[in-house]
Amino acid sequence: MIPLGIGTRSTGVILPDLIRNYGGDTFFATCIFFGVRFLATQKQLSKVGAIAYLICLCIETLQLYQAPWIQKVRHTYPFGLLLGYGFVWSDWICYAVGVVVALTITYPLEYLLFQNTRNKNL
Repeated sequence: MIPLGIGTRSTGVILPDLIRNYGGDTFFATCIFFGVRFLATQKQLSKVGAIAYLICLCIETLQLYQAPWIQKVRHTYPFGLLLGYGFVWSDWICYAVGVVVALTITYPLEYLLFQNTRNKNL
């Protein structure tokens, strides 16, 4: 997921404008979802989705804070990817789409993976 998100921002990649402009933020939210799911395996997927979306919104809102020290941190490679550079309202929609994509992938996978363990316990 991370290489896909970074790839949408690369200048050498030919992609439609929609994906170039919004793909990175969508993949970011998807990665946050899977990270939260990794840490919270016992939580309902809807709660994991809500937590991931709230984390994304907090990080986006943090971009309104423009103190010199955090600007320096943002201009280092890993923190620039994590913290972003400027607040954009459209990112909130990208985050929602990213979480929905992650839920769409996760629901059937977990159902298939854990269906066998449920049947064996009966």
